[in-house]
Amino acid sequence: MRLWRWTRWLSLWLLLVANLHAVSEPASLWGIPLSEYALRRDALREQAGEQAIVLAGESSTPVRLKFRQDSNLMYLTGVEAPGAVLVLLPENSPLGVSEVLFLREQSPISRTFEGELPTPDERTQQMTGVQAVRSVRELNEFLKQVAQAHPQILLNRLARNAGLDQTLREANPEAQLGSVERLLAALRIKKSPAELRLLRNAIRATIDAHRAAARKIAPGAYEYEVEAVIQEAFRRNGSERDAFPSIIGSGPNSCILHYSANRRRMQQGDLVVVDIGAEYSYYAADITRTYPVSGKFSPRQRALYLSVLEAQKAAERAAKPGITMHELDRIARETLRNSPLRAKDTDGKEYTLDHFFRHGLGHALGMDVHDPETGQPLQPGAVFTIEPGVYIPTENIGIRIEDDYLMTQRGAIKLSAALPSDPAAIERMMGQKSPLSSKAR
Repeated sequence: MRLWRWTRWLSLWLLLVANLHAVSEPASLWGIPLSEYALRRDALREQAGEQAIVLAGESSTPVRLKFRQDSNLMYLTGVEAPGAVLVLLPENSPLGVSEVLFLREQSPISRTFEGELPTPDERTQQMTGVQAVRSVRELNEFLKQVAQAHPQILLNRLARNAGLDQTLREANPEAQLGSVERLLAALRIKKSPAELRLLRNAIRATIDAHRAAARKIAPGAYEYEVEAVIQEAFRRNGSERDAFPSIIGSGPNSCILHYSANRRRMQQGDLVVVDIGAEYSYYAADITRTYPVSGKFSPRQRALYLSVLEAQKAAERAAKPGITMHELDRIARETLRNSPLRAKDTDGKEYTLDHFFRHGLGHALGMDVHDPETGQPLQPGAVFTIEPGVYIPTENIGIRIEDDYLMTQRGAIKLSAALPSDPAAIERMMGQKSPLSSKAR
């Protein structure tokens, strides 16, 4: 009897703890707390001052593609629904509201084909935390009121594409219309702890995919077969979509920066550039490694690879708060220029390796694989890539090494450090072949 009572009390206590945890856990969308979305909207309104803001989301997507919301609208609302429009107004607006999300109503037929989507009702208002949620049928009339009450208005590109600028001008020919993208770019630079968790999930999925690719690469395998195991690893790790089309460029294709056909059959002696990134809850990874198809780098390939790796390490060491991407680019190029290695270009002339570094050193990373940038020095909280490369078409050698970094007060932290980049470690990683790669072709 005592045991029964003790078990009963334990069960009641565990239930109470679980309920308290559920109550205390903040409401969120896509892993971001609703309070953080609200802070983002408040920060944007503060930056805009007395200006109104009109942001349209993606209106639709081709039937065979998965819908993806515009990153800026997702950043501010967490709402994944076609045709959404967000209007932000100054706190003292005479219209009596500071934020309104307009959504399409959903027909029974649409619900049958697409499933349930956020609609203009109280449930969506509670789900998003936006002050007011209304039908998109009310949008034009509301915009006319906005144009009269707030003649200075910032719009995003999609709002212009939808003709909302014309609606505003017709309502008030004196209205001054500008772009909101620059304000949003500045807000999106510093990543919150919640954003970093999602970025790390995307990076983890991408690292797993690289390991699968390394095991699959072998003479006789097709580039698309490598892409297939990458896709499987992405989805197995919870990635909803690719952050960008996967680049699996072998042999001569390794010299094509954004090659994505992925149709060639890999050959003994090739190098293959694998530039891939998973997207996880709207946050992107971007990691590149270069693999020897035979499983071992040739002496020439290894020497070139080490030069590129040293350029990355030099930029990584210099990455401190206050430095610009332009300055890091210069450091990487100087490192390649100082290498004793030389190569001939298609004009027959011999050059230092910096001549074959044909793109920028890196870019901002976040909700987009190339997140918006302001050109300002890197500050703590910024996430970015460092990706030097050399591309020598006369030798069918392309080499790129790319990792994802977080700037902190002490310097850059490599978020993708779990994936090796040392050539010996790359070869060891390739040593564990998948069962299919060992079959006769």
